Amino acid sequence: MTPESIGRYRILKVLGKGAMGVVYLAHDPVIDRRVALKTLRLDLDADMSGEFRERFLREARAAGRLNHPGIVTIHDVGEEPGTGTVFIAMEYIEGRNLKELMGEGWRPEVTEAARIVAAVADALDYAHRLGVVHRDIKPANIILAPDGTPRITDFGVARLESSNLTVEGQFIGTPNYMSPEQVSGAEVDGRTDIFSLGVVLFELLVGERPFAGNTIAEVTHKIVRQSPPIPSQVEASVPPALNPIVLRCLEKDPDRRFSSAGQLARALEAVARIKVRRPKPPVDTVAAPAGARQDAAPSARAGKSAGGSRLSGLGKELVSRWNALPLPEPLRWEVNPTWAIAIVAAWILLWAAVLGLLARRVPEGPWPAPSAARVRALHELGETLTAARRDLERGDARAALAGARTVLDQAPASRAARSIAAAALERIEAERRSEATRKQVQALVTEGRRLFRKRRYTQAADRFTAALELDPENELAASYLELAQARIPAARRRPSAPAASGGSPRASRATAARRTPGFARVTVFFNSPLNAGTVLVTMDGQTLSQIPFDFTKKGFLGIKKKGSGQIRQTTVIPSGRHTLGVQLSDAERGPLGFSSFTEDFPAGSTWTLRIDLPDLRSEPAFFLVRAHR
Repeated sequence: MTPESIGRYRILKVLGKGAMGVVYLAHDPVIDRRVALKTLRLDLDADMSGEFRERFLREARAAGRLNHPGIVTIHDVGEEPGTGTVFIAMEYIEGRNLKELMGEGWRPEVTEAARIVAAVADALDYAHRLGVVHRDIKPANIILAPDGTPRITDFGVARLESSNLTVEGQFIGTPNYMSPEQVSGAEVDGRTDIFSLGVVLFELLVGERPFAGNTIAEVTHKIVRQSPPIPSQVEASVPPALNPIVLRCLEKDPDRRFSSAGQLARALEAVARIKVRRPKPPVDTVAAPAGARQDAAPSARAGKSAGGSRLSGLGKELVSRWNALPLPEPLRWEVNPTWAIAIVAAWILLWAAVLGLLARRVPEGPWPAPSAARVRALHELGETLTAARRDLERGDARAALAGARTVLDQAPASRAARSIAAAALERIEAERRSEATRKQVQALVTEGRRLFRKRRYTQAADRFTAALELDPENELAASYLELAQARIPAARRRPSAPAASGGSPRASRATAARRTPGFARVTVFFNSPLNAGTVLVTMDGQTLSQIPFDFTKKGFLGIKKKGSGQIRQTTVIPSGRHTLGVQLSDAERGPLGFSSFTEDFPAGSTWTLRIDLPDLRSEPAFFLVRAHR
């Protein structure tokens, strides 16, 4: 339920919700202005509220000392006496963050990307000079105002030079944009923000991250060990002049990066100025060649007309410009005019003959008009197709699919109906996957919090890590993972309880491991020679995952070609004894094979469900193999 007011601020509406709190649009009656009111939930865990509250107030202290056009301004911080709600009142900006814009397919021009990142770097340079390191620079924390000005927000994990809140070795930040020193838990300074900003610049230019991976472990390994790709080799539209700037930002050694964010801003501003397209000067401002002026004067003295003089000068100027062009040598060879005229005439006659033959084959009519019933049917199909497209735009994928299938029943070759049906099916599948993933993440976080309360920090960290692999932006899982990892060393130093008498310690540990509730990971792998089809995975008779695939490619002139590819998808299942079923279906021939496996899936175990199909004429073989660490 949305409160009517918090402190002296009157709540207008909810701007956003997260696992850690709510952001409201509020009105400050004292100075009559709108503010963004960020609140913190303190009801998550009684023993954790103190640490969450300290981090929340740290954001206010970090951003409150900054006053820069590129940084969101903090107006006030306080606590609601009645409810104990802690809040920060900050400047309200009518804009959208870069993550939302890029998620909708937006990609800025090269100069625009350089301008945005240069402005962010300038704001970071100001913060660094005041002793504030952001430590979580990412597209979601960069808001683009309506006038195009970028603003930095969310100093929730920022570090003040005078602060000692962070525990040594803690995992703080968003993994995809963290620097190598953040991943390894080393001491950080302003150069870690330069690395994160370099990842953002790479993503703006190329459309993908330089260190992508399916798991947090894979991403962090690439950040620490693997060199980033060269932007202009990934995306041809990126000018090579930006390569050294991006690669210097992404250096593993902080000493090899830009020494300050201001130095990075100056470099990007210089590239943006060079790459701006300047209008070409008009033709009449270009000076004519000296030869033309020298020829014009004798012509005038010889009594030739002024018009002939101008034509002669223009012709020589055009010849001079042609000779100045960087053309291949064969284009400068002298051509016999007679042969040139003969070749052009032959081509004209050839095409005239082809067009004449085609004209003779076109029927002259009269053509019968379609019947009234046919016209009415076509009109109804057109209205149905328009309604299906409208349903798809509104987000009603199931209604759009029904309309598209109605059209395909009457006009199977309709490309528009096929396109709408394919888009609707993709959205339906995405919604189903998103809901299933959300439930899995919720179950993992709930289990992790239960283990955390029992002080089983290692097992709790495994649950939170699994949740972040499915949803890297889950703030609650990230916060608990950070706290669990901070408490693991202290828990390991405590003396363990002696083993119960009368039994083997090894057997007791094995029995406890088998009885420990948790989750197992199953990876479906299929090197498919099929062009399109579906892999259906069930658990205990219920659908666990449905993986459609289509490797159709566009060839010359947009002609579609069948292809092949590889499928790899990981699913988390509860530990225990289960029966996994797998079925492979071809889009044209239907089901090709089915198999089931009944196994004990211990907590934390990793399995591979492999499908082998050597060629299109073979029958599929299914294997379930446990990966031993």
